[in-house]
Amino acid sequence: MKGPRPEPGLCRREASGRRGGTRTIGIGSMVITTRDKRILSFVAALFAFRLLTIHTIQLAPDEAYYWYWGLHPSLSYADHPPMVAWIMALFTALGGDTELFVRLGGFLLSAAALLFLWDTARTLFPAVRELAGDVLLALNATLLFPAGSIVQTPDTPMLFFWAAAVWCGSRVVAGGSARWWYGWGAALGLGLLSKYTMILLVPCTFGFLLLCPSLRPWLLRKEPWIALALALVLFTPVLYWNWQHDWLSFTYQLRQGFTPKPKAVPLKLLEFLGGQAGVVTPILFLAFAGYSVTALRQCMERERPDSLYLLMLSWPVLLFFGISTAMGKVAEANWPAPAYISGVILAGAVFRDVHARRPFHRRLLAAGLALGLAAGLVIQAHLIRPFLPIPPQKDQTRQFHGWRELGSEIRRIIGGHPSERGYIIVSDKGTTAAQAVFYSGARLTGLDLFQPERYVFLGDLSSLRGRDALMVLHGASDAGLKRYEGYFASIVPAGGHDRRFRGERIEGLSVKLLIGRDFSGSWLPEKDGGQEARKR
Repeated sequence: MKGPRPEPGLCRREASGRRGGTRTIGIGSMVITTRDKRILSFVAALFAFRLLTIHTIQLAPDEAYYWYWGLHPSLSYADHPPMVAWIMALFTALGGDTELFVRLGGFLLSAAALLFLWDTARTLFPAVRELAGDVLLALNATLLFPAGSIVQTPDTPMLFFWAAAVWCGSRVVAGGSARWWYGWGAALGLGLLSKYTMILLVPCTFGFLLLCPSLRPWLLRKEPWIALALALVLFTPVLYWNWQHDWLSFTYQLRQGFTPKPKAVPLKLLEFLGGQAGVVTPILFLAFAGYSVTALRQCMERERPDSLYLLMLSWPVLLFFGISTAMGKVAEANWPAPAYISGVILAGAVFRDVHARRPFHRRLLAAGLALGLAAGLVIQAHLIRPFLPIPPQKDQTRQFHGWRELGSEIRRIIGGHPSERGYIIVSDKGTTAAQAVFYSGARLTGLDLFQPERYVFLGDLSSLRGRDALMVLHGASDAGLKRYEGYFASIVPAGGHDRRFRGERIEGLSVKLLIGRDFSGSWLPEKDGGQEARKR
């Protein structure tokens, strides 16, 4: 087993010199070249544009849903662990309920994740000075990473902690102190508080130790196992919550991922691979796949702990979601995102080691980076002010528009129909209820009466008995309204909100607005229209 490697110095020292004609500045043992400085400046400019974007565009439905969780702090939630809600709650407490502060925590974590990956590349491949800059450019050229910097979901904090764990592990691989295992365990535990996908880090990392002869002795030392225990302790709040609620969140995720879908397996796998090529961009995805084969061949010829580590932190994740796709529903494009944390470093290292002097590979990757960066900037500009010739009904950016107008209409209706007991908001979509709460500006209770398992953080609804409800319904046919009769003494129309996007009415996002009088205060409808419940 390799001995400990001296830690980089913390004090700055100037080093005048030329490396390949490039002036360098040394900070401890890390050398920042002029090329690096240009790349860092470019990435900083990208993040400045993203900061403008998160301040400008309205919340996506899922973002509003996670923000709403933060109004009701809990140890966990039915859909996901609590980290994304905790982060949103912290930053909105500091800056207010605005789009900027809902997203700011995740935005900062995305930027910090790049610093971990920069140093991971330098740690594993200290002689390849260009690699760290390559990694930053490649990640920002995917559609996946910029999207995670802007739209906040559980993936954002999970990817940050995954990057932190990979960084700590890289220090162990490079011969660093055994104490890096404790940082790895902390990152694992906090990542599990973000999204359950983080558990894949465990078989990936321990599988690497098993396959790497020089590092296999770690399996007999105490530090990796203490790290696992530390992660388990940090994950205890979610375990306790699930124990209290019949393992609701775990069963929900397993059902969502592995419920069989009536589609041929080859077609599902093609759809899965197409999704990966789409979010990583086709050229970069093909480069990642091809260069991974080269890295695997190198590892089979001789021991390469650095490349094997990155292979084991990437491909098992993709294979897991490929298998889940074959067995159940097609994995969504963002689910295997952790694979590319290590995969981009691996592909960059192989390119620099084997292909950098080959004109075809240089031109291909340059084209991939240029196209990816351009596509990301164009899509981001389209988010702010739609201009691409996409039919409005198919334009996915429509979900970021029209919510402020809905909030204004809700305020108008509530102001024109005073209620002695106050209002709640009811919708047939939980995300729409959350958007209505956010953009109405009133800290009302919002819920979907037909998905009580997703609102266990509200507890007993009896405290809401007698309140009126502003009902925001996508499906408001006569038959659909009958489902609500048992919850209210009466239901009266109050108007509607036609979602218009680029001049067209969007049917799936338009809603009817109604007022339900005298809520029964129960998840279950009363057969007599709720009258007996209200008498009690």
